Amino acid sequence: MKEIECAEVNRIYCKHDFIHMMDVARMAYIFSLEEALNLPRDVIYAAALLHDIGRSKEYTDGVPHDEAGAIIAEEILKRSSYSDEEREAIISAVHGHRGHYEPEETSGLIERLSYVIKRADKESRLCLSCDARATCKWPDDKKNLIIKY
Repeated sequence: MKEIECAEVNRIYCKHDFIHMMDVARMAYIFSLEEALNLPRDVIYAAALLHDIGRSKEYTDGVPHDEAGAIIAEEILKRSSYSDEEREAIISAVHGHRGHYEPEETSGLIERLSYVIKRADKESRLCLSCDARATCKWPDDKKNLIIKY
């Protein structure tokens, strides 16, 4: 986290700090509850707290952070008490949070977790109060200009 914080010290756009990770965790949990996805809270929080962990590798080595993050998450999760299925779901959510992931169905743990993490990652950004909104690469129709959660 410290490496990411140092690399983003002059960043004018959205930061990838602990506040962002906790926002993603809380919103993903809300989505899980509202949509009755039955995801364990600790699994949601693990995925949310790890989803941007590869940013340090992206900044130092140019490796896409979702790819680097999946590798780092796998190493961290080896020492955890999560089941194989939960570890696989967390790693998949970390790896898939940047893409256009919209499952046709959310029946499996991997699909449900990936869905809520990706959605929360995008919807957690408070574009309406961002000083850099005018120069942001996000198109206006994707910016969060009203508070939903």
